[in-house]
Amino acid sequence: MEPFEFNDEILSQYEPEEFRRGQIVTGVVIGKEDGGVVVDFGGKSEGFVPENELIKSLDEYKVGENLTLQILNLNYEERSILSERRPVLRKTLEELRKDYEEKKPVKARIVSQTKGGYNVLLKGVVSAFLPGSHSLLRRNDPIPEKEIEVIILEMVQTKRGSRIVVSRRALQDRKIEEFFSEKKVGDIIEGTVKGISNAGVEVEISEGIRGFIPKSELSYDNRISPEDVVKPGQNITAKIIELDERKKNVILSLKRLMPDPWEKVKEKYPVGKVVGGEVISIHSFGFFVRLEPGVEGLVPRSEVFWGNARKNLEEVVSVGDLVKVEVINVDKENRKLTLSYRKAKGDPWENIEDRYNVNNVVTGKVTGIIKQGAFVELEEGVEGFVPVSEISWKRIDEPGEILKIGEKVKVKILKIDKENRKITLSIRRTQENPWERALKELKPDSIVRGTIERIVNSGVIVKVEKYDVEGFVPNNHLVSEPETGKILNLVVLRIDPDEVFGGRMILSEKRYEERKNIEEYKKMVEKESSQKTIGDLLKKNGE
Repeated sequence: MEPFEFNDEILSQYEPEEFRRGQIVTGVVIGKEDGGVVVDFGGKSEGFVPENELIKSLDEYKVGENLTLQILNLNYEERSILSERRPVLRKTLEELRKDYEEKKPVKARIVSQTKGGYNVLLKGVVSAFLPGSHSLLRRNDPIPEKEIEVIILEMVQTKRGSRIVVSRRALQDRKIEEFFSEKKVGDIIEGTVKGISNAGVEVEISEGIRGFIPKSELSYDNRISPEDVVKPGQNITAKIIELDERKKNVILSLKRLMPDPWEKVKEKYPVGKVVGGEVISIHSFGFFVRLEPGVEGLVPRSEVFWGNARKNLEEVVSVGDLVKVEVINVDKENRKLTLSYRKAKGDPWENIEDRYNVNNVVTGKVTGIIKQGAFVELEEGVEGFVPVSEISWKRIDEPGEILKIGEKVKVKILKIDKENRKITLSIRRTQENPWERALKELKPDSIVRGTIERIVNSGVIVKVEKYDVEGFVPNNHLVSEPETGKILNLVVLRIDPDEVFGGRMILSEKRYEERKNIEEYKKMVEKESSQKTIGDLLKKNGE
């Protein structure tokens, strides 16, 4: 006896009247499993909708969600199989046909990779083929989890159904073409930050269309870094400032959507106004001060100092310092401000007489040394000059023999020329004049001892013992071979006061030797005379 076989018609006779295979029902999602969702559709057993019969990605379904389903197979002992896709298939095909004719983009989800491309579901229902060359994906790229947009290139009805070919690239090309035909310089667009570099920011405007914001167009404050303005993934609004359809270049600007701080710079920073700012960079020619983001000015070196311009600017200010400056020029067209540091501090020469008078003895710092003398700073912006003749009571060839840069010294004010901003100073006049005692105690023919300090062409310079003064011994008054450090016995030939050096003294070793010889001769004669007289007496007594 042949076994009895059930066909669909016989099975449907034994199914409850309320359910039939092919029937459209409403199901409620009660769970999710690998490969599909579990639903309650009111039958004796629960139902299962396989993933390939769903119209969305599996992770998009939520427990409690209502679905419109078609019964594919009833099973009262285990699970019935249902489809969400089939009830909408016919209607979706009609919609897709219309989209194809009107060349409208449609939503697609890539479900698998196959030879030459990818299998996709259109609107979550209709199968289609996406060629690899039209996918905008590399062969080893992961399949996108989210839906993508495509346009239908081909839609043919066959005996087995519809054969549909779609393209992602064609849609992108069309969007790019539309973008460059519709957009113009000055338009405002939205985009997402995709990359940040020192040069600027890359922005995705839409799929396949990227723009670039140069660093200079991120902010009016060009000294801040791109990372301070935007973050990766941030949605931004920007202004188109350049379009090149041939190169597909889109140059954008953020700062041009902001108020330009230079528009009101003349009103905010008029000439003569003293304002505060931050030192942002220092150069040999001056330093820059930022008054506000996007507005900075230059303090030229000539506007830093009232006096000693030989200083390094780093001795006056440091990057990051908050300083007061006076606006001295505004060039709005070229976006340039010229500022003065010294004018904001005030001119120290205006009331110089309130602080310094002739014959005052004050302390200053040596700031410069030249052959003619030394510069001494009394305070910032007030500097005096010590002529070489006023450095020491001794004769010196170079001020550097006595002084060093940065050394603190006491000086006496000899002259103040306020009009020409000059002060003449003396270091030696703060010390006792050694020539006063020498001139008082020494006369021509005085005998002294001196140590050779320097040998010059015409003679030697000696330091006179017991007197902190120097004397000169001409070559024709030297007897012994000159040698530095050698001590000589000398006779003063001449000693005179001197307005510049305090005094002058001419000495002679030769005269000393001559006097010495004369003295010795006198002693010898006296001795001989004395001996002769005694001899004569003895001789006389003997007689």
